[in-house]
Amino acid sequence: MLNCVIIDDEDFSVDALKRYIDLLPNLSIAGVYTDPQIALTDLVNTDPFDILFLDVDMPLISGIELARIFRNKVKKIIFTTSHSKYAFEAFEVEADAFLLKPFSFGKFSTTIAKLFPNIGSENSELKSEYFLVKNKQEDLRIVKVKYAEVVAFESLHNYIKIHLNTDKVLIAYLGLKDILDLVKHRRNFQQFHRAFIISTDYISYIEGNTIKMTNNLSIAIGERYKVHFTNFLANRLITTTRNKECKSNLE
Repeated sequence: MLNCVIIDDEDFSVDALKRYIDLLPNLSIAGVYTDPQIALTDLVNTDPFDILFLDVDMPLISGIELARIFRNKVKKIIFTTSHSKYAFEAFEVEADAFLLKPFSFGKFSTTIAKLFPNIGSENSELKSEYFLVKNKQEDLRIVKVKYAEVVAFESLHNYIKIHLNTDKVLIAYLGLKDILDLVKHRRNFQQFHRAFIISTDYISYIEGNTIKMTNNLSIAIGERYKVHFTNFLANRLITTTRNKECKSNLE
């Protein structure tokens, strides 16, 4: 397990990092600070930790200054900033990675896998059979969800509804972009509507422009996804060749 510390004075950035860390089973949060001075006081005398997610532009003391102080205390320093102009300064303090805000879960997980290749396969979307989310329905309890259980992901304002094959529905504070990054290598998850990503394993039937799932969820195929859906159907729909064979024999 890799212990992570976040130092960032922007709440939205802290929230995003916490969500992304929760999605990777081998990462845990050891500390979160929005005040760099408090972080400095608390962390100077603590045990070494694995990853420091560090904003650059903060009041009174910058992330560059903190990086110099903590460089020998942490295995990897990852700068998170909205300004690419700090890249050279990050290089000078031997930062291990640089994430330009706003960054996706895909970019985040790829960065972690590169820095820690020994755990990359465990965190890989291809090899991991489950993911973790905080369920709003259970007071943000962290819930383990198997990919094989997911019928569909549904976008709902700032949340995602996760429809399971048990008819249970989880609600997580995530965006559809986060889910696309999570399942992008899993071919059974497809998007045919702007608000849904479905598991094709749970398609019950298709009627006209509507997909009916095994849990009775109905999804209308969006206009912008019709070409993608047509290609999906063409690769899986079994059709007869008898008419072609008969025509060939007649000729």
